[in-house]
Amino acid sequence: GQGKNIYPNGDTYEGSFENGKRSGYGKYICANGDVYEGEWKNGEKNGKGKYTGANGDTYEGEFKNGNRNGYGKYKFANGKVDSGIWQNGKLIQKDN
Repeated sequence: GQGKNIYPNGDTYEGSFENGKRSGYGKYICANGDVYEGEWKNGEKNGKGKYTGANGDTYEGEFKNGNRNGYGKYKFANGKVDSGIWQNGKLIQKDN
């Protein structure tokens, strides 16, 4: 179903749930200002989504088990861009 959770640390999640876990499409806002909007499975970021850091960094692409995994583009607040294939949150194959 759909719902909204406010966690003890001040984070909020609004979106789909399955068996009490974040699943489907939803938006997670951290108390520190970081935001993730996209696909979830088993309570973790899984599928396509966009992360926007409070510091101005953004990542748009694929996630697996909460980490950047698959193809994605990380844009730093200073304008630098890292894009390519990610694995476990690390860029392993950079685009030319």
